[in-house]
Amino acid sequence: MDNVKKGLIVSLVILVLSFAGMYLIRVPYEGVGKSIIDAWCSVRGGCLDPSLINSARSIVEQGASLGFFLVVIALTVISMEYRYYAALLGVSAIVFLGVASPQLVLGGVEWGLILFLIGSMTLAYVLRSLRVFEYLAIRVLEASRGNPVLVVAYLSILSWFLSLAVGEVASITYVLMLVFDMYKLTGYDVRPLIILSVLATNTGSVALPVGNPIGLYLAFTANLSITSFIVKALPLSLLNLALLVVVFSALARGYLSGFGERLSRDMIDKIAARFYTSLSPSEITRVKGGLVILIAFLTLVGVNDQLSRAISLLGGINVDPHALLAFTPYPLIMVSTPLIGASRMGEVLEKGVEWPSIIFFISLFMLGYSLFWSGVASKLAYLTVLLSSLTGAVSFPLLYTIMLVLSAGLSSVLDNLSVIVALTPVAQTLVSIGGSAAAFWALLYGGVFGGNYTPIGSSANIIAVGLSEKNKMKIGWGEWLKIALVATTIEVVVAIAWTLTVASM
Repeated sequence: MDNVKKGLIVSLVILVLSFAGMYLIRVPYEGVGKSIIDAWCSVRGGCLDPSLINSARSIVEQGASLGFFLVVIALTVISMEYRYYAALLGVSAIVFLGVASPQLVLGGVEWGLILFLIGSMTLAYVLRSLRVFEYLAIRVLEASRGNPVLVVAYLSILSWFLSLAVGEVASITYVLMLVFDMYKLTGYDVRPLIILSVLATNTGSVALPVGNPIGLYLAFTANLSITSFIVKALPLSLLNLALLVVVFSALARGYLSGFGERLSRDMIDKIAARFYTSLSPSEITRVKGGLVILIAFLTLVGVNDQLSRAISLLGGINVDPHALLAFTPYPLIMVSTPLIGASRMGEVLEKGVEWPSIIFFISLFMLGYSLFWSGVASKLAYLTVLLSSLTGAVSFPLLYTIMLVLSAGLSSVLDNLSVIVALTPVAQTLVSIGGSAAAFWALLYGGVFGGNYTPIGSSANIIAVGLSEKNKMKIGWGEWLKIALVATTIEVVVAIAWTLTVASM
């Protein structure tokens, strides 16, 4: 059966099941159900009849919203090439079928996040053009001095740092360039190092909003500040990175022993010499300038909250930190103009920004908002609350655990941003009935760390597998799970404990 027929059959089945599920789930206007319905009604500007959420009209809207959202995910799983078509199809359907008005759908997009994504992708392309990432990779390799354990540690740290600095996609792309160079010079199998680089990249992407689209989405949607990320995400990311290095070193002890025999100081000197001799004096200046810009970007992101308050005081206006963050990359892009040339800005915007991905993100925001507006999120929240209260009263710690485990499990096989967009309205509903922001942190931890489980769990995973195949190194599921299953499970368990303690404070 070809993918087109498979997609049609799967889509029809999903739509039928979605309508059936929304028909069967009824939220009573009593107890926690009353709180959930009241929260939903406030989103819609009030309800004349609390039973509206269970009405025939609402069930049709809910079935369509959930069905088309799941169709987007299903078609993406069948073939990544279908994801853009599916997203645009879903948006068109909910608007022209009258599920949600076009003005509401447009209002559901976090345009600040879209602006930030465009800016950060552009800045990452500028830094890549200045060869900043190559330079950092060479410095890390030199610091290892040929010790395989140090290579593991430094490679993990480089992946982690680049991910939180410029995002998971840019990080894995440049780290793998270094790993492929190791293979060319040693002839030794580097597939375990590729997997390690991906796991470390995803682990680092949770530390700051800029590291992962999930972090950016939740930062803007749930108003999670940069300061809160530094307190509640960065330390967890570091802890899980340390555990990842230890677990990998133990699991791959035999592999590292053989790799150490091939990884000589001479090999490292050859890689470094090849890089340094390829740099002209003007390129050295560009690399240094790029490093300054990278440090400036990280600094601006780190002090975003304080900077917004300072501008508010100086300008006598109210500056929202999240709105300010959306504009952070652009002054640095302008500063880089003397290094790359003002005439190249059009080329930078064209080649640096993944415009299809931007359209996909916008479509997901619209579809996610329809889940909230139609009442799908409220019904799913009610089911989640019922699960957590099977033994008695509602337990928010159990709710957070369920949210984290659910998002981790789904993110291991589905597009993790799609999963988080679908579950965020559920988390918002839980917060509105007495929960805390720990619900959002649970989604962040589960969505990012859960993506480490499989080769298709995140963008970094898919890119790494694709680049490996281009370099004639096929990574199978068995080989991936041999390393990722244990390491990721430990990360998820630690994240659960962190959610119930630090993130709940």
